Amino acid sequence: MKEFKISTYKSSGVDTKKSSKLVKKLETISKKNFRKEVILNPGGFCSIFDLKKLKYKDPLLLSSTDGVGTKLKLALQQKNLKYLGFDLVAMSVNDILANGGEPLFFLDYISSSKIKDNIFFDLIKSINDACSEAGCSLVGGETAEMPGMYKGEEFDIAGFAVGAVERENKVGKEKVKKKSLILGLESNGFHSNGFSLIRKILNDKKISLNCKPPFKSNFKLLGEDLIQPTKIYVKPILPLIKKKKIFAISHITGGGIYENLERIIPTGMCAIIDCPNFVIPERFIWIKKLANIKTKEMLKTFNCGIGLIVIINHKNKKAVLNILRKNKINSHVIGEVITKKIVEEKVSIKNFGKWDLT
Repeated sequence: MKEFKISTYKSSGVDTKKSSKLVKKLETISKKNFRKEVILNPGGFCSIFDLKKLKYKDPLLLSSTDGVGTKLKLALQQKNLKYLGFDLVAMSVNDILANGGEPLFFLDYISSSKIKDNIFFDLIKSINDACSEAGCSLVGGETAEMPGMYKGEEFDIAGFAVGAVERENKVGKEKVKKKSLILGLESNGFHSNGFSLIRKILNDKKISLNCKPPFKSNFKLLGEDLIQPTKIYVKPILPLIKKKKIFAISHITGGGIYENLERIIPTGMCAIIDCPNFVIPERFIWIKKLANIKTKEMLKTFNCGIGLIVIINHKNKKAVLNILRKNKINSHVIGEVITKKIVEEKVSIKNFGKWDLT
């Protein structure tokens, strides 16, 4: 009699028992950072959050989702995943902050060909640490083994954040007034955008990630400098929002300063960026010269040293700058908002450091 081989899910490359054990271990990490509004739901099929405990009077819920793009590949090449959680969390919580929101909780999605404990523990610890920095809780997620979809140690990650804001505290372009002041808050580096171009340049120029940075850096290796974590701006900015010191916020991600600043400029107004004394970080000067990138293209692709832009009333300038300084956030007055009868473009950059825009 012919014998038939018994097939199991494990034989296809998916180990559900191992995944379950891993999830339980991961839960012990995230529980250390639970906000008081999180309701424990062991064995449940979703996470539960008690909105009533927030004691908001007229809350709006905000949500955002994002990944880290091809920066992931540079991190994998260096076997350095300790920053990825900050990149993942920052991309969503900074977007929620851009509408005045307080991040409340975060969920992650991790998919790979095969779950490797050390990789996923590093990732989850990094994500949880970043949530703590943002003042929110990692309440759940999905870890998926998908053999055939990824090669070797390849994987992908995505994040989902939910926040809240009192209706009267919501910020946006509708609050921007003429002669408003534009402040630029410094970034940590490239953050999580433009890495497809960076990787192409490194490959074309045959530059190793293990070489010494060809510019001033706090890191010994170029690769480590390039994957510095995205800065999370929540804690220093949220109090300013609650005190109604901010009109609008722009998170400088894909599209650079031009496209992201344009999103918070009202119809009939124009943002004039004029900051000749701003010192452009050397890593951006290096990549520009290395690949012969035009200034406008740089400002449409990278943050170029400015990770967050806030628009404020002139009269609040001193108070806002003092609070940012106390929170060790380097910030600069980079322009103002003006009214124009005919607006050809909502963002006009006259001077950006020493870069010529002609």
